[in-house]
Amino acid sequence: MKKHEPVLAQLFKILNSYLPLPAGYYEYLTEHLQPQYYANDTPLYEQGELVKKAWFLSSGFGMAYFYKDSGDKQVARLHAPGALIGGKSFLDQTPSAEYLMACRDSYWMSLTHGEVDEIYALFPGVIEQTRLIMAGRELDELAYKKLLGNEALVKVAEFYKMYPALSQPGRIIVDADISSFLMISQRTLRACRAKLKLTNG
Repeated sequence: MKKHEPVLAQLFKILNSYLPLPAGYYEYLTEHLQPQYYANDTPLYEQGELVKKAWFLSSGFGMAYFYKDSGDKQVARLHAPGALIGGKSFLDQTPSAEYLMACRDSYWMSLTHGEVDEIYALFPGVIEQTRLIMAGRELDELAYKKLLGNEALVKVAEFYKMYPALSQPGRIIVDADISSFLMISQRTLRACRAKLKLTNG
């Protein structure tokens, strides 16, 4: 996996920020992590499916979404570089409540559910690391709810501060998905970008 060493170094730095990695864990992940580059938007799993893999997003973006009773798409989460993705449905092997998509030009590494079970058996301390990662995800959810409580102009300004790589409209994620994530209309999103002197493409 020599060509993937920079990505692995990125992952190990993030994991070490939660808890020091146990002896042998580095070697296990190096041997078992599977890399995948997605040139185009690619669904990784659908609502109702069992989630078979956990992912590390090295570069690019991912998007979790579901469909409301009205049939409208609701973007629930955006995953940015450095994200560790493998929630409750993966850990419990219960049907997913949402869809996950790898956005165009993104690079991911994955482990299967069986490999994660093996990790917990071989390296029990990693279970605590997983708990800390899940707790961090809850903090991210709270920050998102706080963002939604702002007026539209503030929401849009904060969004582009958080995700500067999305500043070119439509290049990676379309306006319909960004406005859904921010719970504003596309017209409002574009008006706010204009007021903030951001390009509208």
